[in-house]
Amino acid sequence: MPMDRGSLSKVINAGRSTAFNVYDIGRRIPAHDPVGKLFRNKTLNETMFFKIMERNETQYHTVSTVQTLMYFPYNLGNVYEGGDSILFDDPGFNRMLRVKTGADSKSEESQVDYVMDLEILEMIYSLPTLDPFLLKSKSEQLDLDDRIHPFYFNISEEDWGRIRSPIRTKIRTLVRRAYMAEEASVSVEKMEQHVSRFLSKIWEAKDIEGIEDFVRSMDIPADRAPELFFAWKAICYYQVQFEDFLPQMKSFFSWLGDDKVAIPVDWVRLMPDDRDRVEYSLLGLRDKVRDTYRSIKLVLGNYEQSYRAFINDNQPRAFKDFLSTADEDYTNLATCLSANVHALNIWSKTIDTYGTRLRYEQFNELFDTLSILFDMRRSAVSSLRVSA
Repeated sequence: MPMDRGSLSKVINAGRSTAFNVYDIGRRIPAHDPVGKLFRNKTLNETMFFKIMERNETQYHTVSTVQTLMYFPYNLGNVYEGGDSILFDDPGFNRMLRVKTGADSKSEESQVDYVMDLEILEMIYSLPTLDPFLLKSKSEQLDLDDRIHPFYFNISEEDWGRIRSPIRTKIRTLVRRAYMAEEASVSVEKMEQHVSRFLSKIWEAKDIEGIEDFVRSMDIPADRAPELFFAWKAICYYQVQFEDFLPQMKSFFSWLGDDKVAIPVDWVRLMPDDRDRVEYSLLGLRDKVRDTYRSIKLVLGNYEQSYRAFINDNQPRAFKDFLSTADEDYTNLATCLSANVHALNIWSKTIDTYGTRLRYEQFNELFDTLSILFDMRRSAVSSLRVSA
């Protein structure tokens, strides 16, 4: 399916959370690097991936699906010229993938390469956004991190440690509280040994070996525990990110909600149809931003209240309820926050270039781009699967 060229540059430059330019990253990796490029297949290393946010028609603040789209540029010298794209949820995905990449899984060697590439594709597909922290965390959970060059993660060890620290502290505090409730008479040294082991297992989110009692105490099914723990970690990450960006987001919200500054400076010369378009764009974007912000606050508010009830009052019920749906909440939180952060970044660049009072053409360019972040819609009918 061809991609809309008019909006292509806006989609590609929307930001790392929603656009993953595998080709651009891969060409910076030396030819003889021991890790090498992301995929075994040459064509796959010339692709880009986009996350497309879709919302329920009747209740906008509820995320219905997050689509993953693979884009094949026609011209690698100018990726903005257009290209072909495949939705991972298309029922013919595997067939189209073979056609585009020339993959022949009949020989043993090519079959191994094909399966290894599909493991990376499955990982990309499984994530609601492509935030570097999330991509690195998921690759570690799936034991794929040694096969992925650090360039693709785009996160320094210093930033990785800075982000990890408050998340691990929050998880450790709750695990300690849960363990104390079960083993009140245990020594401090033994308790800390158990807490450290629990923290490691929860952080890795691979299996529950050695922490079965903790999993049972949280009232979650053993088979769902790794993904729920991963989702908990992700929610902690997005909580930190939200707090970091909130002051800047409030500046964007203030501008968007103020007719005196958001209305184009050349309003008086606009034709009635153009004025209608401005008003429609403003009202529509305000609704979308407001609803995604409310969704963020709802998820984080429920999490923080349940966490505090457990830590401060030794009341675990609300946290258990939170944890049981953490995988759904984290997807909603990730897409909503990603849209808001990238809207903020695009707005900031626009304001830095043109000032706070935009002309009609500049206003349209900004709002067309922001509408892509909040409201790209495509159909979903199946999921990516490995097939022979």
